[in-house]
Amino acid sequence: MAAKPASHVSDEGGSGALEVKLHPLVIINISDHFTRARVRTNATRVFGALVGVQEGRKVEIFNSYELVATEVEKDLVFDLEFLDRKQKQFKQVFPTYDILGWYSTGSRVQDVDLHLHKQIEPFNEAPLYLMLDTNPGQEVREVPITIYESEVKIINEKPQVLFGHINYKIETGDAERLAVDHVARTGGPTDGSSQLTAHLFSMHNAIKMLKQRVSIIKEFLDATMTKKLKVDHSIIRRVASLCNMLPAIDSATFRQEFINEYNDALLVAYLATIMKASNNINELIDKFNVAYDRHSGRSRRGFF
Repeated sequence: MAAKPASHVSDEGGSGALEVKLHPLVIINISDHFTRARVRTNATRVFGALVGVQEGRKVEIFNSYELVATEVEKDLVFDLEFLDRKQKQFKQVFPTYDILGWYSTGSRVQDVDLHLHKQIEPFNEAPLYLMLDTNPGQEVREVPITIYESEVKIINEKPQVLFGHINYKIETGDAERLAVDHVARTGGPTDGSSQLTAHLFSMHNAIKMLKQRVSIIKEFLDATMTKKLKVDHSIIRRVASLCNMLPAIDSATFRQEFINEYNDALLVAYLATIMKASNNINELIDKFNVAYDRHSGRSRRGFF
């Protein structure tokens, strides 16, 4: 869906030479980022970086991560040190991924967006700008995402940087289709679509009920201490016995469970390292096979 017209957006659109593929993980990340920021700080916009692979004019956006933007002299400024550090960490896991641009939420391009766009140029000379409209309206049936590229236009005999629309298509792999299907089916505890979903909802309800009952006990004890209620020793004895049944944190059982969790985390990290090494070995074997086949072909042609 195209964003609302603005003076910073070219009416002619982009050059159209780019072939952009967007993976659903990026959409999920941006939506989750905005939801968390909205709940915690009532934020209206969030920002992040787009990462993926670009080969010539073919761009494939695989993933994204959040960026820190602070206000300096009434202008928003990215924490470029954080961005550089985050990119280096990303490179350790995905060595082929580069920064392709940045994203934000909103319904139209604002004045500050051009300023933020220029800050990404040291990491990519032609960055992309993805905007997710978080309030598209009920009549919208398409994904409310617009992707822009920056271009220089001559307006009133003066060069001016504008955003041009880029066409894109959503690309999914097998694993992504399964994940998106699972997320789409997570509508409630009664749909019966996923055992994991039903289990999580039952756990949520149990914890919610436990919290309510603990709150009632706390209110009773507070009212008893402030003498708003008459002291009932039988209820207090029941509360004391209930508290004595709780296991102490510094116990042998807790220490053993903590060690088990720690070992499991280390095992996952080691498995990730092994998988990365195996992937590098597979790539090396594929390159060797290609080189060996070419060499063998030349030898046979020379022999005959």
